[in-house]
Parts: sequence; structure tokens; C-alpha cells
Amino acid sequence: MNHRSVTGKVAIGGISIPFESSLERDFLIMLDFDPMVVDVFEQPVRITYESDEGRERFYTPDYLVGYDNGERVIYEVKYRANLKDEWSKLKPKFRAAIRYSKLNDMKFKIITDAEIRGTSYLANAKFLRTYRDQTPNFSIEEHLVRTLAILGETTPEKLLIAAYWTLENRMKAMASLWRLVAIRRVQVDLRGPLTMASSIWVTAGEGFV
Repeated sequence: MNHRSVTGKVAIGGISIPFESSLERDFLIMLDFDPMVVDVFEQPVRITYESDEGRERFYTPDYLVGYDNGERVIYEVKYRANLKDEWSKLKPKFRAAIRYSKLNDMKFKIITDAEIRGTSYLANAKFLRTYRDQTPNFSIEEHLVRTLAILGETTPEKLLIAAYWTLENRMKAMASLWRLVAIRRVQVDLRGPLTMASSIWVTAGEGFV
């Protein structure tokens, strides 16, 4: 099967959202991991537009995403190569989508493999999603957060060494640390590779309550 025509669903907020390519799947994984995302709707609208020949045509963009700041964005997910090869055919569709979005207090954005797969964010999201929904060990988590608050900005490796004397306990605590990163109690720049040497920190006041 061509990886560009893979189909399936990604669960976002308890709702299964369909995808029709591996690129759409990866985009949905990023949305699922974005705490600002409130709603995701697949193929949300059917936009009418006029072709260059004057004929009525229809365009259905890929997703409508609602954010917690009230912003609503219509997204078209495309490989850059396809965008370049099909631009003359796609341009009137996108022009119509821009008009529709402005009239309905939305934004229209084209997102490509360059944005979706061009940084470490996607790989980090895939890794951390496996920890996000695991059953929390509250005693370990609170101990890690308090220790990190005392240390200030440090690394996962140094935090675990400071928090636990034995290698066995550090290994046990590692899953809890990644869960804290996944739920954003422990902060890290997810645009770069996530390693034991990454810089991590807690927001002001966290760990001292």
C-alpha cells in the first residue's frame, strides 16, 4: 500500500478522527498532543467555487480545528511535492477557502510535510503519548516535581540522580518523569530532540504548593 493513501483513525479527546494518508495521521497526532486544541472535525465544510472555465465546483478541506483561545482554523494537509505539481488546479480551491474562512471568522492554512515532519516535535509527540494516559504514581510524580523546583532548570538525567540514590529507583521513576513532560507539568522545548540531556524545568510556583 502506498504510504500516502493509508487510512485509519486517531483518537483525539475521546473521539476518533479519520485520516486518509500517513501525513494526515501525523498531523492528527500533533493536534492530539497540543493542549490548545479543543475540537477537530474531519472534512468539515463543502465550499462552492467557480473554476477558471466558469463552472461550479466544490472543495472539501481536510480539517477544522478549534483552539481554546477561540480561534478556528481550516487546514488543508498536503505533501509539498503534490502542492507544487498540482498548484494550478489547487489555487482556485484555496482562494475560495480563504474567502469562506474570512466570511465565517476563521483562518485557512495549508500545512505540509515540511511543517509536520520537519522538526522533532512529531517524534516527541509519538513518544510522549504512550506515557500521557498511563496510571500516575502520584508519590513519585510529586517528589520529582518538588526536586526539580528546588534544582531549577536541569536535565532528566540530573533530576533522577538528585531524586533517587539507586539506579533501580531512577529507572522506576523514569516513566513518571516522561508522563509529567507529556502532561506539561515538567516543561521542555519539544521542537528539539528529547533526550536525557534535554533542558527541563517547572513553571514558577510549581512544586511549592
